Amino acid sequence: MYRKLSAALLGAIPAVTLALVPSSAVADHGNHSGHDLIRMGLTPSLPTDDPIVGVGPGGLPWQIDRGEVRVRLNGRMDVRIEGLQVPRNGGADNPVGSIDAVLYCGGMQVADSGPHPMTIPDGDARFRVSLEVPTTCDQATVLISPSPLVGQAYIASAVTR
Repeated sequence: MYRKLSAALLGAIPAVTLALVPSSAVADHGNHSGHDLIRMGLTPSLPTDDPIVGVGPGGLPWQIDRGEVRVRLNGRMDVRIEGLQVPRNGGADNPVGSIDAVLYCGGMQVADSGPHPMTIPDGDARFRVSLEVPTTCDQATVLISPSPLVGQAYIASAVTR
């Protein structure tokens, strides 16, 4: 019995060792279709926020009820936003009718969802697109921008560090 237990433990060592080897985020479009490049909640922008990847915040103070972005290694992007609005006159509304979700890797713009509708005045949007993502993506970032201002201003963000 001691030999069987020893053999079983020795057989487990290579598997444990392999599991401890660090890996990088590489997009292998065939084998890792369910793995995430980025999956984060969205943070609304304020006019006083710093630029992210060279893109400045929108000129209004934004708030959000809920928001999430997910980009898988196979390029599938899911965006869900509820209540992305600007507080005004004791209430809140959304003045933006169309948004783009833009993926940046290492500070460089690599993919854009294209324009998608956002409800006025509620500030809700939900869409799924397929993107061409690079084989590696360090410091993945997604910026939500009003469609006419892509690359110039963001109103919500998801930034990995």
